[in-house]
Amino acid sequence: MGELRGAGKHSSDVKKYDFYSHYRKNTKFPKMERKEYSAFLKDLMVAYSEAIVKENMELKLGKLGFIRIQAKKLHFFDKDGNTAKSLKVDWQKTKEYWSTKYPGKTKAELKLIQNKPVIYHENDHTKGEFYQHLWDKLTSMVKYRGLYKFIPSRQYSRLITEVVKDPHRTVFYYG
Repeated sequence: MGELRGAGKHSSDVKKYDFYSHYRKNTKFPKMERKEYSAFLKDLMVAYSEAIVKENMELKLGKLGFIRIQAKKLHFFDKDGNTAKSLKVDWQKTKEYWSTKYPGKTKAELKLIQNKPVIYHENDHTKGEFYQHLWDKLTSMVKYRGLYKFIPSRQYSRLITEVVKDPHRTVFYYG
């Protein structure tokens, strides 16, 4: 049996159920049941996600700023000659390379090897650009905005990849 994933990296103090409680206390409209409210939120988030990615929309979050997709040039090295943080590891090619370089090793044995070489994505299909979610906090009027972080769902991140890899794409993002 393979190894299971560990606990998630990110946790939240405010969850969807807290929004539902707030909604129940403060609405003047007929109240929805929790399942109906949850389905509504899911549909709303999917619609916003698709509009941001597929139509290059900027989502204004009131006093919190904007969320949009940002295009950046891929740099392999920083000013000091170290590997840039913007590079993403191509795990599929890296694992294939490890299987040829270290034949017969198990996952556990591979973990013990220090300073293994990795292969990075070069993004040839996007002319060396990579795309990231940007929460533009410069327009935010909230105190301590630097303490907050926007972490998109995996599904939302995969949607960008789908749009960018389409050879007939009509949506282009800017920096």
